Amino acid sequence: MFEPNVNTFSQSILIEKSPTLLGTIRNFVSNIFVPFQQDYRYWPWIKIGTVIIVCIGSYTLYKYLPGSYRHHYMSSTKNFSLRYNEALHLEKEKLFNELKNVKMRETERRIQVLEIGAAHGANMPYYPPYLVEVICVEPIREFEKDLKETLQQNPHVRCRELLIGNAENIAVIRDNQVDAVVSTLTLSCCKDIDQALREIRRILKPGGLFLYMENIRSSNIFFAFIQYLCSPIYKLLFGISLIRNIPEHIERAHFNGGTTQHIFNAHGIPFLLSPHVSGIARK
Repeated sequence: MFEPNVNTFSQSILIEKSPTLLGTIRNFVSNIFVPFQQDYRYWPWIKIGTVIIVCIGSYTLYKYLPGSYRHHYMSSTKNFSLRYNEALHLEKEKLFNELKNVKMRETERRIQVLEIGAAHGANMPYYPPYLVEVICVEPIREFEKDLKETLQQNPHVRCRELLIGNAENIAVIRDNQVDAVVSTLTLSCCKDIDQALREIRRILKPGGLFLYMENIRSSNIFFAFIQYLCSPIYKLLFGISLIRNIPEHIERAHFNGGTTQHIFNAHGIPFLLSPHVSGIARK
């Protein structure tokens, strides 16, 4: 069934009533770059505050601005999904083929898969034919119409239900209930990625698979710095972070069956999103 610091000064103080433009720019760059240079993985508190404000602003924009903005957001997201599928078609095919290796009981006709962040249903064409029953988890209810249309175009996939909610809390799914969990470009959007991974591990059956394909922070410090600067904008407009070290988070999640990961640069998508990881974690 489908349902929907204190500053210290020397004795000699130079007072400037209006700082020069060059001085202002120099201070701005220094405030951003110096903390990053010390250890670009750790954000100064002022940057954390900025991101919090951006997140609140993103929510406010989505909830309270006129429908035209929300319509543009939905449309741009769908167009990006199509472009993403075209650019990473082979990688997605290879990843989803792993579902054929999931062992079923003799009494079961299909494997149960839970997909977090199903959105428009961009992954539906990649599920093995007539082999899976999908439970979709999606926080944005407005995606429901497009998801239904995608399912009609892919009759080989049976959608058991749509759960409106977040990956951090899937309490309606029992422990050890599903054979596999799928996530593509979703962990970068989660508010609490570690909690989401705990939930994924909880609901997987022993031996179950977690399949994921996500954008990540670059290992190149210069590229990562650019991502660091642009991440608040991406968070505001698209709800996605550019600077998460997802492989590290997954390693910390302690999937007992081991993890296989492939880090690569995706082509054909915005370059800030190109660093990617694709992998399989087994419970």
